[in-house]
Amino acid sequence: MLRIAIIPGDGIGPEVMAETTPLLEWVRTRGRQIEWEIFPHGADHFLTTGETLSNETFICIRDTFDAILFGAVGDPRVPDGRHAEEILLRLRKDLLLRVNQRPCAPILDRHVPLKGVAAAKIHIEVFRENTEGLYCLKGESTQHGATDFAIHTEAAVHCLLKAAFQRAETLGMPLTLAHKANVLKHGHGLWMRVFRGLQLEFPAVRSSAMHADALLCALVERPWDFGVIAADNFIGDLISDLLAAFQGGMGIAASANLAVKHDPAFAGHPFRCTGLFEPVHGSAPDITGKGVANPTGAMLCAVLMFRHLGWIKEAQDVETSIKKALQEGAATRDLGGVLTTTEMGRALRAGLH
Repeated sequence: MLRIAIIPGDGIGPEVMAETTPLLEWVRTRGRQIEWEIFPHGADHFLTTGETLSNETFICIRDTFDAILFGAVGDPRVPDGRHAEEILLRLRKDLLLRVNQRPCAPILDRHVPLKGVAAAKIHIEVFRENTEGLYCLKGESTQHGATDFAIHTEAAVHCLLKAAFQRAETLGMPLTLAHKANVLKHGHGLWMRVFRGLQLEFPAVRSSAMHADALLCALVERPWDFGVIAADNFIGDLISDLLAAFQGGMGIAASANLAVKHDPAFAGHPFRCTGLFEPVHGSAPDITGKGVANPTGAMLCAVLMFRHLGWIKEAQDVETSIKKALQEGAATRDLGGVLTTTEMGRALRAGLH
């Protein structure tokens, strides 16, 4: 029996999650042994109880669930974002989910904003280090200024880059490291050293390193030249959000946060929970409660989760149903349509039998 922890969270998180959980019901009708539990953690829970994510809940998720479906966190009622950091960033870090995989494979030509570029010409996957870099939350503010620190360890960098090389090898795609080692000589110098070492281990992979600013320009000019892109936490975040626009916007983009077997730290702590799947769009407080949020990204997260769990046929069937609905014109407001969140979810699931 596979167990899924569901954390709808804040803003539009519960709205898009409500359209995603029926996929779990559907996969059960296909004979898969699955159960799930919904956890209340988010701004409402924090403001009511003062609790973000207790150690007891964390251990429960870590040791008794196989994966997490996550909606979004972030609420203007918690202006310092404390609850979001202590829920999402803690899960990423303490579950050793070092690999943030963000695929970009546009479905419709009209969703691609690049002039004359067909959707079929773009297939890019960003592999973003998920636990360190500038998002390590180390820094200080004083009356004279502020400082943020970035942390890069060889263990985390090697873990991420090896996963990226393996993925590029599997897909037969080129691998590009996005870096700024010309300026960030210590942290990104480490990335370059580890990258060069892994190039020797994966000679069949066409791999190269590129300054991140030049890479962003090249992605707009010739996205078809890129396959897997590896980057640190901050740069990977920026690149993947740009690529979300190539797919039709934030409402379609999905991501997987993964632990990997070759991570020495994970080998010493064989947690049951090895993946957290979340749409890229965030909590979007400006449209919360209006019924216009696009559930496509959240439902594609279920596709990523099914693949992670080894349910390849079910993942393909859901993906096919989503593609068919989009091709037939199903669209929420962000895609130029008029469907509500509920109507869009129903349309995206209509091809499932």
